[in-house]
Amino acid sequence: MKVRRPMPQDPPTLDDELVASVRIHTERVDEAEIRAALAPLSRSEQEKLERLLRNAQTVKLGPFGWADVARGTPVEVAAAREVSGYYALLAERDALAALVPPEKLRRRKRAAASERAQHLLGLFAYHRDAPLVARALRVSLETLDAELFSLGIRAKAYRLARGTDAQMPKAAAVVAPSGPPVRRRSRGATPQPPAPQPAVRPADGEAAMLRAVLAEVGPRRPALAERLGTSGGALLARFRAAGLERELALRERDLIRALWSKHRGSEAKVAAELNVAPPDLRELLVERGLSRELEAQRDRLRRQALRRKWPRERIEQVLDQRDELRELGILEGLDREVSVRAGVVWNSLRGKRDALDLFAKKLRLSRADAVRLQKLLHLS
Repeated sequence: MKVRRPMPQDPPTLDDELVASVRIHTERVDEAEIRAALAPLSRSEQEKLERLLRNAQTVKLGPFGWADVARGTPVEVAAAREVSGYYALLAERDALAALVPPEKLRRRKRAAASERAQHLLGLFAYHRDAPLVARALRVSLETLDAELFSLGIRAKAYRLARGTDAQMPKAAAVVAPSGPPVRRRSRGATPQPPAPQPAVRPADGEAAMLRAVLAEVGPRRPALAERLGTSGGALLARFRAAGLERELALRERDLIRALWSKHRGSEAKVAAELNVAPPDLRELLVERGLSRELEAQRDRLRRQALRRKWPRERIEQVLDQRDELRELGILEGLDREVSVRAGVVWNSLRGKRDALDLFAKKLRLSRADAVRLQKLLHLS
């Protein structure tokens, strides 16, 4: 809970003895500066300062340093701040702040933050890829993410990155002077023949070829590398030189999201379908800024799995979804839970002639699933 400090005391009304005591323990400081430094102190802080000054040894501080000590700062820390010029900078800042009204300062800060937010959102709408935005700003992805969070536009920025052209906000008309008047051709004017089309440059031919290959084999890097005879950084550089880096990035992100959803967060299955090793897939997720988003999906799948009800739903997922649970990192814990709880039920039925049927009935399982569970847990 925030505690409001008392209103600053009028400097001329400060206790003269306190001002004199502070002057004794300072060097070449006039009375006006001492009174300005002590005015914000509460009555209890002034009394504390009087006690400190009576017992002070040879410590020499400025008036702002003694005021800081009265608020609870250790004398050694205040002395270090005095040497570093901290209090002088603080006084200059307060003097400058007094020249500009606080409300005007706040308006300037809000306007600057709004302008920066619009700039970042424009970059996200253009690049549709967080790493490309970070590269354009020449900052790390972590620094960019922290700035988006501080501006309160992180969710909106990543929505723009994941959106399609149809979901982009419509451009608003800008209130500004109109351009020069358009000169219209008179009705009797002879129509001019169309200008000849410029010849296709080699770069345009390269872009068309790469776009055709991308449409045929998809954004799968091993397939692209085999088809184009280049791989790794050289492959990306070739798409970048043709102006297709953004298109490749968007299609890679869409493909990875689709495979991640299809295989329910199974890193091994997604890597196998992309024909890359799991470590290479993890590097690709970081490069495309998908790590946090896809890990959040895995967290949701974990929570869904852990919410399954006992006994039938919990046991059936342990019997039928072992690979998925292993990928999510929760198989071992669920195995342990099922083993303990089902083992208690089995031990209570051991020795009975129809133990297996009773076991299936108590756990609400079919007899076939009860047999599978018995074998899995080695119950005998």
